[in-house]
Amino acid sequence: MALTDTAIRKAAPRDKPYKLSDGGGMYLEVMPTGAKYWRLKYRMTGKEKRFALGVYPVVSLASARQGREEARKLLVQGVDPSSARQEAKRRVREIRQVTEVSVGPTDRHPLVVAACKRLATGDIKSEKGLISAPAEVLHVEVTRGSLERALDLFNALIFEFAKRGSTVEVDAEKKWTVLIIEGTRVELSVTERVRRKEHVDTPEETKAKERYWKLPRYPGREYPGTPRHDYLATGILTITAGRWPSRSWNDTERTPLERRFPEVVSGLILLAAEIHAREEKQAREAEQRRLAKEHYARIMEQRKRERGLFEALETEATKWERAARLRAYVDAVEHAATLEDELTDELVDWIDWARTKADWLDPMIRVSDLILDAPEPEKPALWW
Repeated sequence: MALTDTAIRKAAPRDKPYKLSDGGGMYLEVMPTGAKYWRLKYRMTGKEKRFALGVYPVVSLASARQGREEARKLLVQGVDPSSARQEAKRRVREIRQVTEVSVGPTDRHPLVVAACKRLATGDIKSEKGLISAPAEVLHVEVTRGSLERALDLFNALIFEFAKRGSTVEVDAEKKWTVLIIEGTRVELSVTERVRRKEHVDTPEETKAKERYWKLPRYPGREYPGTPRHDYLATGILTITAGRWPSRSWNDTERTPLERRFPEVVSGLILLAAEIHAREEKQAREAEQRRLAKEHYARIMEQRKRERGLFEALETEATKWERAARLRAYVDAVEHAATLEDELTDELVDWIDWARTKADWLDPMIRVSDLILDAPEPEKPALWW
């Protein structure tokens, strides 16, 4: 019998540990201390094993059941859940062993060189004073004073991941810079935070507005408008990766991004693994939807075919009944005429004709009608 939250809360400790089963190999082990542990019992290579699913109430009943289903999926694939968990922990430890990354190497990657050359032209500044051209070069969105530092960060990332067999490319169509980690595409950008304040007109702007109101206005003369806000550079950079899921790292008062590089590198690797898992899940769900649609289409086609066959059956049965009714009527006419001695040659011809039509209508008799089965004649034109 499946567990309920009420039953779990009311489970009191005893002198010895005892179990409350939830089905599917999952149970709640209640300890004499009152602690409650979720466990999953399973068999692998002929041996009985146990897999920890968490501690109640930190791990709820619903979460424990979800963990059970995920473990059972691994078992179906022939993967031991305990071994998979240990491998994941080992990989995280290896990733977090990154202790130092050199920022600003002497050599610059060609993508960084191209970005420096393109963004230094000064013709792509936005309203906020940020320079960016993500459709052409690396996705940095910073003020001119932070451009070199942002490119150095990008350069360090590119070289660090190149050691790990990863590449970086610019997707001009989507305006993304993509870091490809073990085949998983992770969007990457370096941006600068700007501070906004209300714009105060300068003396020159004030005089320009006064002149506009004093001089005669004529078509084509534009008002010397000024921006509503001014944006001030802060020098605080943020590295953003991914869209959903996503991660971001930024400068803090005590720790600049250069000193957070081990955290950034390990975080990007873990994010790529999370994105890969999400993409695989979406692919599985898409495949399930495709199969469900195909199954639905097959069932509907079968129903349509069955309905057509049944309608044809009803039509044939109706024809058979009509043919039988016609024959009964013709026999009655013939019998009445015989009794009254009125069976004339004309009536005999009609009886033969009527029985022929009944045979033509009867689906059990394969005959053709020279008139009704003949092709429909072509309608004459309205003029000669």
